[in-house]
Amino acid sequence: MPADRSTAGLLRALRSHAFDATMIHDGTRVLDAVRAAPFAAVVLEAGLPGLDTRAVLTGLAHLAPTTPVVALTTREQRDQVVAGLRGGRDDYLLTPFGTDELITRLRLRVRDQQPAEPSVARRGDITVDTTLGLVSVDGQLVTLTPTEFALLTILISHPDQALSRDQLTTMLWRDPPSSNVVEVYIGYLRRKLGPDRIRTVRGVGYVLDE
Repeated sequence: MPADRSTAGLLRALRSHAFDATMIHDGTRVLDAVRAAPFAAVVLEAGLPGLDTRAVLTGLAHLAPTTPVVALTTREQRDQVVAGLRGGRDDYLLTPFGTDELITRLRLRVRDQQPAEPSVARRGDITVDTTLGLVSVDGQLVTLTPTEFALLTILISHPDQALSRDQLTTMLWRDPPSSNVVEVYIGYLRRKLGPDRIRTVRGVGYVLDE
């Protein structure tokens, strides 16, 4: 991927969501890297120097037939890119795109390649895949930050138990950034999951309702 400001920001976003991401800005080097070591997935920006996009996709299909590809393409390049993708294994996004959408699609493609059964926890209409970091509410995928995901995982693993602010702080941080950080992240989760799914038990703490 080109080493410009936007792709550098995308690299930081992928790493913040626990992807061990590497940025490569030449099509030939992409194939060299995949030939040298396995990758869980490839995010490929159309129009890389070195090789044309179709040649890179053909090389990826040959060198890493089970590795999913998520292609980033402009509307003008879409038809050429889509023609090089492999059925349900690969995916594409039109630019401009939302980082959350890319993260979600990338996780779905990686999940599809997992041979083992994922570890799934459910509470009401909330489902948490703790292996792949996927969360859905009423069947709709929701993208969480790593801290939001960790907090939700703790709450869903303690059904019907109200956890205090101090308990959650200890579980989440060695050195909490502020005294009200738990309340802040509870607020973030309520906005993403729905305001009524995390209940405040006055004088006790928080519980994830069904």
